[in-house]
Amino acid sequence: MLRLDINLLFTAANLLIWFFLIRKFLFKPINNVISKREEAIASQYAKAQKLQEEAAAEKEKCTKFQVQIEQEKAAAVTEAQKKARTEYDRIVTEAKDKAEQIVEASRKEAELEKARIVGKAEQEIRSVIMDAAVKSMQSSGGDQGLYDQFLTKAGETHAE
Repeated sequence: MLRLDINLLFTAANLLIWFFLIRKFLFKPINNVISKREEAIASQYAKAQKLQEEAAAEKEKCTKFQVQIEQEKAAAVTEAQKKARTEYDRIVTEAKDKAEQIVEASRKEAELEKARIVGKAEQEIRSVIMDAAVKSMQSSGGDQGLYDQFLTKAGETHAE
């Protein structure tokens, strides 16, 4: 059984002293270290949370910026297409005008050439007629000879 003697009292006192010493010198510093660690972890968690929120805000800002860039790009492409269409229409119009001018100039030149050739032909015919008339007056030959001579001269002139 349990004996009560002084050793038991010293053992109990020894245990109480060790308990207070361990509690004061071991548990308090360990609890302080643990609480500081918990505070550091909470601080790091708060920083991480703040950084995550900032990252989300930056991501949203980048997304808005990207949408804005896409809109500006679409507007620039549309504007470039309008300018290109306008330039295309202007070039086509100029080309049509130039072609019409060339056709008109060619037509006028052809008419002038035709008029010149017709005028030259008329002159030659008049010349042949005049020559025939002069020869007919100079010679006393019949009308048949005059007619043959006219046809011969007209054929020679026309063949040239």
